[in-house]
Amino acid sequence: MTLKLRISLYVALIASGLTLLVGAHNNITLTAMLYRTLVSLVLFAIIGYVCGQFAERYFQETLDELEPKGVDVTIAGSDDQQGDEVPIAEFEPLNPNNFENITLTQK
Repeated sequence: MTLKLRISLYVALIASGLTLLVGAHNNITLTAMLYRTLVSLVLFAIIGYVCGQFAERYFQETLDELEPKGVDVTIAGSDDQQGDEVPIAEFEPLNPNNFENITLTQK
């Protein structure tokens, strides 16, 4: 997951969890508690996403260093290492000389 999505998820979950705890502590009704939790979840997810975008821009150089560069994958014991190469088949378009290889069937 990218950094901005992680930040958004964590901020939203922390905010909604705190909203649930405060709502339970103040003995509000269940519908009001769910409504407030949903609103705080959505709002703080958006705020966390925006903060994550700024954090990605700020830490872009560090993130680029952590990403693995192109990895060269070679298969041990392949035929190419021994020098035996398969010849490339030549493309021959359909022309009047090749019509004898075509069979027609009707269904």
